[in-house]
Amino acid sequence: MESAKVSVTLFLDASRPKSDGKCLIKLNVYCRPDKDRFPTIFYATKEEWKKIKSPKLKDESLRELKDKLDAVRKRAQKIADGLSPFSFVAFEEAFSKNASGIKSTSLKVWFDNYIAKLNAEERVGSAIAYNTAYNSLNDFRKKLHLQDITPDFLTSYEVHMRESKHSASTIGSYLRQLRAILNVAIAKKVLSADMYPFKQYQIPSTRNTKKALPDSELKKILGYTPEDPEQHEALDYWVLMYLLSGINPADVIRLQPSNINGQYLSFFRFKTRNTKKKDLRPIKIGIPPKAMQIIDRRQNTNPQNPYLFPVLQPDMTARQAKFKCQDFVKWINDNMEIIRTDLKINQKVRNNEARHSFATFMKRKDVNIVFIKESLGHSSLTTTELYLDDFADETKIEYANMLESV
Repeated sequence: MESAKVSVTLFLDASRPKSDGKCLIKLNVYCRPDKDRFPTIFYATKEEWKKIKSPKLKDESLRELKDKLDAVRKRAQKIADGLSPFSFVAFEEAFSKNASGIKSTSLKVWFDNYIAKLNAEERVGSAIAYNTAYNSLNDFRKKLHLQDITPDFLTSYEVHMRESKHSASTIGSYLRQLRAILNVAIAKKVLSADMYPFKQYQIPSTRNTKKALPDSELKKILGYTPEDPEQHEALDYWVLMYLLSGINPADVIRLQPSNINGQYLSFFRFKTRNTKKKDLRPIKIGIPPKAMQIIDRRQNTNPQNPYLFPVLQPDMTARQAKFKCQDFVKWINDNMEIIRTDLKINQKVRNNEARHSFATFMKRKDVNIVFIKESLGHSSLTTTELYLDDFADETKIEYANMLESV
């Protein structure tokens, strides 16, 4: 069967000119009855493009540009002719790997490569998050390229997301991931630093909703013993996270007996295992008696399983462990919802509330914020301050009344 004939031409995409009037030059790849367009790394104004297309080109700099463009077109045509059968996906992959230095600017290619890197590092949660961010961007506008991400595009995307009832937190998360991709592209000299859109556009941010429980509500939880065995077990894990300095669920399920040394627990945070390699120090915290009782009650009884608690299995992949952790968190939160209703607690009591409650309780007891920071495993005091709740209302009244006692 004869391969489909493919033609490759050059054209100026004047739909999105830069501030200096220069427009991206693209390849137009036509394979009857379909066509697709692929960006080069070259730009020209409309006037320059007319001169380049003219048979009597005299401008030396434009003649050099024309020669480079001809070389790109010929290489692209050679790639297309060598594909049997031809497909646009195969062409883009081959074109992006071309040794000429012309690299793909497809946003999908860049996200896919970064996601593959995250998966290779077993950063499954981050890989899922980046994939979700790309899907959102692609739903907004198909076949995006690095050069398409302008301040106007970012503003339009934010408006679209707000109109779709997405929170500022979600929008900010997606845009920070997009920003990371652009930074990688700039570092690899595929995208010009002059085209970095986040110099003119500010990502929306929100201050974290305070999640710490008041001391009175904490007292209810710490003194409660549910009759239902499943609720009792879920409550034990919640209380354990609170008592062990707000330890995260991902760290709880990965603890091993060797992490316990007498009255102390020492472990490395799973979340920061790849981001703090230059300052990789364990978190060391004291274990209160009630926490030790919970550990004794819930610890693993299977000698073949190396983990302290019977949540993970030793043969699980990183992805399986990620989903198991999500199930574990949901199970705790679902049971804590029943418990908080029984205890007539108005505020949500999820795993995040355990971590925030630890930090804020310590603050209310005038514990040094540096100690709180180290206990939480934060790299900066700024991050810790976001965790700390405001002072309780009764404390504000107490302080206000002190003003009269001068």
